[in-house]
Amino acid sequence: ISFLENLAGVLKDLHSTYIVSTVMLSSEVSNHVEQLQKDIQEYVSILTDADGKGKEKIAELSTSAQEKIKSWATAMKEIISDYHQQFRYKLQDFSDQLS
Repeated sequence: ISFLENLAGVLKDLHSTYIVSTVMLSSEVSNHVEQLQKDIQEYVSILTDADGKGKEKIAELSTSAQEKIKSWATAMKEIISDYHQQFRYKLQDFSDQLS
């Protein structure tokens, strides 16, 4: 029984570490994508037409892409949070059954 209780504790720690790593990774990916969008905007602004219509379209597309990326990051954080909560409940239930 002690072994199983220790195993449950290790699984809780492992899960917490996994969740933190996943959240940090998703944040880093989001930051890199935002930087890439800024770089692309800068390069495209050099190539756009003199009327500025190209810049307007690029700005619209960039805004749309940023909104999607933010929604993905938010959704990912919610999914991870839900998963983390469910995992904790299951581990607690397992621990209670052992007791």
